Amino acid sequence: MSLRIKLREATHQLHQDTEQLLFPDQSWQELSLDNYGQFLQTQFVFHSSIERAITSAISPSLKEQLQWPQRQKSGWIEADLEEINVHLPQHLPLPAELTSEVAALGMLYVTEGSMLGGRMIHKTLQQNEHIAPYSAFRFLEGYGEQTGAFWKGFLHVLAQEVKEEEESTAIAAA
Repeated sequence: MSLRIKLREATHQLHQDTEQLLFPDQSWQELSLDNYGQFLQTQFVFHSSIERAITSAISPSLKEQLQWPQRQKSGWIEADLEEINVHLPQHLPLPAELTSEVAALGMLYVTEGSMLGGRMIHKTLQQNEHIAPYSAFRFLEGYGEQTGAFWKGFLHVLAQEVKEEEESTAIAAA
């Protein structure tokens, strides 16, 4: 079984649980602008913590392979929050702790995979009467038409860099 499949299986229930925690009684089509702001604030906390940790944990060579500057999402979220006039969270957690580049790649599996789902959410929100008038979708647009290519590029690096005996580290970090 490939590492990609192992990661997907290991994170599936956590993904489901997270979706239920966000808006248990609402669909994306019914979301208010305030709820969308809360969603973006949560995403900012999550991504900025992970990005700070990954930036410190990976080598310049791996940063180049991953096209790391282009994969950082917190700036996109900050711009979306500014457009809908929602402030950044006042207190950010410490960066996530990473023990290796393999752990960083495990975390990146989650953040990069979220870009695929974000594109679907973006399409739904464009039809939401409360949110559609705004263009605050930079985060959910992800890499735009390049989202699939960025995902495949990440999976290639993941397969190259994580040895079979290191897979459990990547899975635990994810």
